[in-house]
Amino acid sequence: MKSRRIFGNSSGSAGVLVRRVRRPAGHIHSPFSILHSPSALYFLALCFCLATPAYSAAAAEAEAAPASADLLQFLDGTILHGALQSVDAARGLRWEHPEANAPFDLMPAHVDFVRFPKARSLVLTPSCHIRFAGGDDLFGSLVSLDGGTLEFNTWFGGTMRIPRAAVQTITFLPKNYSIVYEGPADASGWVITGGKPNVVTRQMLVNGNIIVVGGGQLVIAESEDVARSGPPGPPNWLYRDGSFVTAGASALGRNFNLTGSSTIEFDLACNGPFNLLLGFYSPALDRIEVNNKSLVVELDGSQLTLVRAGPVPSAESRSVSLTNWDAGSKPARLTFHCNQEEGSLAVLVDGVEVKRWTDLGSFSDLGTGFVAQNQMAGRAVTLSHLKITKWEDKYEPSLAPAAATNGDVAFLINHDQAGGKIEGITGGAVDMSLGGNVLHIPFGRVRQIDFAQSSAVPEPRGPWEVRAVFPGGGSVSFHLEKWDGQSIAGHSALFGALAFQPGSIREMEFNLDQLRTGPAASLENQYDALDQ
Repeated sequence: MKSRRIFGNSSGSAGVLVRRVRRPAGHIHSPFSILHSPSALYFLALCFCLATPAYSAAAAEAEAAPASADLLQFLDGTILHGALQSVDAARGLRWEHPEANAPFDLMPAHVDFVRFPKARSLVLTPSCHIRFAGGDDLFGSLVSLDGGTLEFNTWFGGTMRIPRAAVQTITFLPKNYSIVYEGPADASGWVITGGKPNVVTRQMLVNGNIIVVGGGQLVIAESEDVARSGPPGPPNWLYRDGSFVTAGASALGRNFNLTGSSTIEFDLACNGPFNLLLGFYSPALDRIEVNNKSLVVELDGSQLTLVRAGPVPSAESRSVSLTNWDAGSKPARLTFHCNQEEGSLAVLVDGVEVKRWTDLGSFSDLGTGFVAQNQMAGRAVTLSHLKITKWEDKYEPSLAPAAATNGDVAFLINHDQAGGKIEGITGGAVDMSLGGNVLHIPFGRVRQIDFAQSSAVPEPRGPWEVRAVFPGGGSVSFHLEKWDGQSIAGHSALFGALAFQPGSIREMEFNLDQLRTGPAASLENQYDALDQ
């Protein structure tokens, strides 16, 4: 079952829901493009929208997080709630479950990760983000780099010296980079709004289809029973295990006090075709408002469209096809860089830029919230790992590493790039050998450095090789030696001896080289999980 919402005026009306059942699979047209369609059904829907008073949907409460907030997931996607008490190499992971008489032990061979939603956010003022060839990444401050060694400061280990061969990229962060939000850990602070259930007031037959009108909705179906019934799955956004999930046409919003430049990024997955509207700097939290004071993007898995962003040059294309979106694979990572100084919006899918709109004007005249509104009923749309940051300057906080090459590449803030060899980084400048000359490029002009492909051979991973993921970003893999209520300790071939406070870790990953193919990745059991 699929749905469209056609919007009324900008005064806040929720509009009416147009739902068509068993529509053939294929390209999903924009809900705004149907206004120009010659189809009799959509013309009827438009007439109904203009003639029927809009309604304001009531907010729905999301499911509260369990009292024991820790979550353990196995490699097959099975989830276990409870609390991790300790880890011991002989006994395994000691897990406390609310329905078990006593804690029990689990060996790590089949564990995917343990997540700690209530981990404390770190107060960081980093100047760079460093990715390492082994998959780790850290936020910190660069001290220097020469032919063989990178020296930088971290929040947990002071000044570290790392072999240059282990460094994959260095991204120089914009000024005043700060983390606004990371989650979700629960539904508190979010506004969740859904559509009304069907209340039949009129019924008609058009082109062999049953048309049911009522409750602010127009439903198109092949039988009356199907037209009257609602979609499967949760009709409104529902919090569950670190994600928001919906199978209905509903809105999810929150005020993040967005001003100036910001980055909104999250993982998105769906078990079929979908259509999502995203409102950035939104003046409303319970709906998408399409007017000159909004920045709205539509996403349907095959196409990305800028719906409204104030004055957009007519010569610039509003739509772009998504060639790197794989709906049947793992969730896609979506990143939206809203650049105040450039007046631009850049969209990245899994770290690759797919579109950049420019000359959008100032974001300071817009609202301060973020809204995700699902447009189609019947498919489970999942939004997770949401991170929102604020920053200043003319360039965005991150780029995906380029394809590995035999040379170093410097990406500049004007979107140019230069290839050569990085001789060193010191004194606020990057020294790059290019065509027999050495260029001295100030930090302020460099966005990111991708280093030449390393010839280092990764060390084999043992059963207790884990990766700690930190609040706000960054991760470190190491051999786990101790884990109790006071500390977590281990040793890394790259970083040496390591020690953390348990509350400083958002997630601990196990079996780092194992393939994840369970139901959680494919979303096949999404509805079943919501019913538990």
